Amino acid sequence: METKKENKKGFWASLFSPKPCSCSCGNNLIIEEEEKPTPSCCCGDNAATTKTGIKEVKILGPGCAKCKSTYQVIEKVINENNLDVKLTKIEDITEIMSYNVMGTPAVVVDEVVKIKGHVPSESEIKQIFGI
Repeated sequence: METKKENKKGFWASLFSPKPCSCSCGNNLIIEEEEKPTPSCCCGDNAATTKTGIKEVKILGPGCAKCKSTYQVIEKVINENNLDVKLTKIEDITEIMSYNVMGTPAVVVDEVVKIKGHVPSESEIKQIFGI
C-alpha cells in the first residue's frame, strides 16, 4: 500500500509543480505565478500570450460585395480587440476549391473552414475567435 501512496503523492506533486513554457527560440521558462501568467521570452516571442490563440484568418471569395463585407467585419473585430492575427484575402478559384468550398464568402481560421456562404456578424466572429 505504501507504493500506492507514493504514486498518488507523485501525481499531486506533478500536478502542482511549476510548468515549463517552451518558446520558439528553444529556451524553457518556469512559470510559478498562481494567477494567469503571461510568459515572455528573451527573444521577444509572445506566441503563448495571444488572447485567442488564432494565428491566421483567410477570407475566400472572388471579390464580390459579400466577400468585401466579410473582410471588413473581420478586420474590424481584429482591430477593436487588438488581436495579433494575420488576415488575408484569397481570390484564386483554384485555391478556394482546395478548401472544398462551393459557396462564398468563406472564412478559414487556422486552416479550418468555419463559415461558408454568408456574411458573418461581429458577434459570430467574436464567438469563433473566443472573445
